[in-house]
Amino acid sequence: MHGIIFLQLQKFIKASSSPEVFSKIMDEAKLRGKFFDATKAYPDEELVAIFSTTCKTLNLDPEVALEEFGKFITPSLLTTYKPYIKNEWGCMDLLENIESTIHRVVRASNAGASPPELVITRINPAEVQIDYTSKRKMISLGIGIIKKIAEHYNEQITISKTAIPNGTRLKVSKSAKTSK
Repeated sequence: MHGIIFLQLQKFIKASSSPEVFSKIMDEAKLRGKFFDATKAYPDEELVAIFSTTCKTLNLDPEVALEEFGKFITPSLLTTYKPYIKNEWGCMDLLENIESTIHRVVRASNAGASPPELVITRINPAEVQIDYTSKRKMISLGIGIIKKIAEHYNEQITISKTAIPNGTRLKVSKSAKTSK
């Protein structure tokens, strides 16, 4: 997993609790004193250890916490990858182009980074289909990111979720009552 995700998870935990609780979580996850560099990749198991310990310590439902974490990291991701996001895009445009812009840049600029590979289909101007297949099984993180992107563009969306072989298909539809 990409180091920026670890750093954002640390911020998320500290914002949800305290530095003392964060230290306890890192101790219990057996990662005391671990430093994460935003430009490097780290084992997924370390993220899982931190996240699962956080959910246990703070008594959080993992799927709800993943979605909230997705919402939490989105402003930072939008700022970091702003040069690759066209000014004229709205929510559906950004979602349609995540794989060909942001994920492509992440893979090219960070050795070992492996964002999920998404198969994205633009159904019509107001609807995108995203097929998510990943061993990480973190679709709720993606849903949180999508919801925050819609909020960023001041657009109302609905998301439907369907199981597909080895993953999940999301249909993201823009509601008629949006400002874009």
